[in-house]
Amino acid sequence: MNTREIPRMAAPLLLGAAIALSFRLEKPAPPVELSGGEPPEPSAAETQAALARAVLPGSPGYDRGLTVPPVTVIEFADFACPYCARFALQSYPALAEEFVKPGLVRWKYVPFVLGIFSNSQEATRAAECAGEQGQAAFGRMHDYLYAEQEVWKAAPDPAAVFRATARSTGLDAGRFASCLASAAPDRRIGASNALADQLGVRATPTFFVAGRRVEGALPPDEFRAVLLQALSAARGAPLGPAAGARPKVP
Repeated sequence: MNTREIPRMAAPLLLGAAIALSFRLEKPAPPVELSGGEPPEPSAAETQAALARAVLPGSPGYDRGLTVPPVTVIEFADFACPYCARFALQSYPALAEEFVKPGLVRWKYVPFVLGIFSNSQEATRAAECAGEQGQAAFGRMHDYLYAEQEVWKAAPDPAAVFRATARSTGLDAGRFASCLASAAPDRRIGASNALADQLGVRATPTFFVAGRRVEGALPPDEFRAVLLQALSAARGAPLGPAAGARPKVP
């Protein structure tokens, strides 16, 4: 199936079948994409300007790693996207150990709503309300949302699930509930969605690695190669063994 043919709010059964099939194949997961009818693709100059804004203080998203490392990755993901969950649970932890924790890569995670998944808006609101209580609180909600994706996607009252999760993960439950009842998370989601439009993001997950667009939940080794190439370009020379690089980048 060509996921480009799936409209923003239609064909959930066909999309589900395509997703189920992809999980049975030992191949990199393709991104889930929107079809036509979206804003026009930005020009190269518009994209560069949006990328420059995306890394400024106060821009949408949550940072991991140093503020000014050799390479910055900006990830746009939807909490209800199965491929985003696959990347978050299977690929990112290994990449974080090798690149983010040592200070080689700044990783900015931008949660936005693609618009085709059940309870996605509600989940992103929950993540933003957790984020009001700090980076660690956001991280705990982020991990829950991906690990238990199928549970809350099927929940008739996802907000109740998220309130219970806030209590069980050590968040201030009263503050979290007040945030959910307010318009604050919607404003932040709106800013993230606007940034995604300015960058022409039409699929999840989408990454910008030192400005280079990468779509799809690449396996760790493939994404590692992308990061090594970006680090090599940033430094103007191939990475040496001391940096943990392979002699040749695939």
